[in-house]
Amino acid sequence: MYAGGQGSRHVEHAQGAMSKRQHTLWIVGVLVGLLCLCALAFSWVAAGSFRVCTPQDAEDHLVKTIAALDGIVDLSIKLSTTLVGLGAALLIGLKPGLRLTFSIKVIVIIATLLLIQSALYAVWWRFGVAELWLNQCLELVDEARLDRRYQAHFYFFLAGLVSLGVLVIGAMFSEQASGDDR
Repeated sequence: MYAGGQGSRHVEHAQGAMSKRQHTLWIVGVLVGLLCLCALAFSWVAAGSFRVCTPQDAEDHLVKTIAALDGIVDLSIKLSTTLVGLGAALLIGLKPGLRLTFSIKVIVIIATLLLIQSALYAVWWRFGVAELWLNQCLELVDEARLDRRYQAHFYFFLAGLVSLGVLVIGAMFSEQASGDDR
């Protein structure tokens, strides 16, 4: 009976090690998948082009459009960087009593990477708008080169918010399942 007890402990230990191995594979798989998605998005955005433009005075409707879009980008950059900082703080464990489950860590990693991508494309879009102002070609604001940057920023931001929503809903259901109805 003693040998059976040791054997069962050995099996439990092996299952725990296999679980850690599976967790590592999941994290690596998610990161590789996200990096592939980011590389595809980057190549799609970088493939956008401008048509030739002759410098002109800025039309009022273009100035107002760019100002409105820039306000949206400004707000989302602030939200993205704040949420990225929060995600990083959670992952490195700045709050000592907080223990994150494996699934919550994966979702935080996903959300953080998506929001970093969003901020990247938002800043890149702003560089493009500055280029338009410098060259006095605001009518090119709807060209693929800038449009793709804005779209990538917007969709990565939405994906980051959706992943945070999944995190909150998952945390809510895990608390209910464990009986922690506070």
